Amino acid sequence: MPGIGIIGTGWGARIQVPAFRSAGLDVVALVGSHAAKTAQIAGELGVPWHGENWRDLIVHPQVDVVSIVTPPALHCEMTLAALEAGKHVLCEKPTALDAGEADMMLKAALAHPELFTLIDHELRFLPAIRYARDLIAQGRIGTVRHAEVRAINASRSNLQRSWNWWSDALQGGGVLGAIGSHQIDLLRYLIGDEVSAASGTTHTFVAERSDATGQVRPVTADDYMAATLRFINGASAVIMATTVATHDEPNSVTIYGSAGALRFFDGKLWHNPGTGFVDITPPHSLSFPDAIVGDFPQGTVYLGVALKAALEGQPHALASAATFADGLAIQRVLDAIRAGAG
Repeated sequence: MPGIGIIGTGWGARIQVPAFRSAGLDVVALVGSHAAKTAQIAGELGVPWHGENWRDLIVHPQVDVVSIVTPPALHCEMTLAALEAGKHVLCEKPTALDAGEADMMLKAALAHPELFTLIDHELRFLPAIRYARDLIAQGRIGTVRHAEVRAINASRSNLQRSWNWWSDALQGGGVLGAIGSHQIDLLRYLIGDEVSAASGTTHTFVAERSDATGQVRPVTADDYMAATLRFINGASAVIMATTVATHDEPNSVTIYGSAGALRFFDGKLWHNPGTGFVDITPPHSLSFPDAIVGDFPQGTVYLGVALKAALEGQPHALASAATFADGLAIQRVLDAIRAGAG
C-alpha cells in the first residue's frame, strides 16, 4: 500500500488522514511544528511515526508521497527538498508566496518527470464538478459569457481568535490565497480557458489580534477579497470571498452561457436551459467516513483514490489533477490581483 507522509497538523491531520485512509492510502508519518501537540495528534489518529522536523519525514523510507499542508512561505523549500529526495509531492494551495517561487517549483517538477507533482485543488475530482466541465465542453450551455463565484464564511469573524500565520502576509496568510486560489482554479478547470487579465481589491477588516501569549499583533493578511477576471476566449468572471461574515453560506459557482447556465451550490449541480434550474447532480461513486462532510473533504477522498491508482500504475487517474503548471498560472493571477489591490 502506498505510504504518505503529511507535514501539518491542521487540515492535514483533521481531514487528510481520514480521507486518505478511506481512499486506501497508508498514512505512515506526521510532522508538526510543536512536538507535544504532534505526538498527541499522531497517537489519537494512530499514525505510526511522528516528529517536528519535516526533513526527517521527507527521507522516511516508507513515505512515497509528501503532502505539504503548511503556510505557503514553506511550500517552495519543502517541495524542492522532497523532489530531490525522490518523493511524489502533493502541495497545498496557494502554490507559493509568489510566481517566482511557483516557477522554481515547476522547473524542479519538470526535472523529475517520474514523480507526481500536484497542487491540492481537490474540487476538480468531485463528480458534479467533472460533469459540469464535460457539459460545458459539449456546448450544453452554449458559449461561456460570464461567471460568478462566491465564498462566504465566518471562520475568522470571532475577534477572540488568536493571531497565527493566517494573519501574516509574509507567511502567505489571507483569504485571497486560501480561497481565491480555489476559485480561480475552479473557473480555469470548468471553462477550459486561461485568465488573460485580472484586477481586484483586498481588505483587512480585523486589523489586530492577540497571539497565544496575549500580545496584540497587527493583522497584515486580507480577510476579504473581490476580483474580476477576463479569459482568453472572452468570458468574464467575478469572484468574492470573505472569512469575516457573521454566518456561513454554501460555496457557489455559476457559469452563464449563451444557451443556459450551470450552478454548483451546496454540493449539488443545477442546470438552467432558460426555463429554471433543475438538479442534475450525479451520484457519488464513493462512500465517506463520518468525519468527511462537505465539498473539500469529500474531494480529498476522490483525490486520494486517484493518487492511489496512479501510484499503482494508472497515471491517467490523475488526469483531472492540478499540476505545478496550473499552480504557476494561478499564482500569476493571484499576484496580479494583489498588485492591483495596492
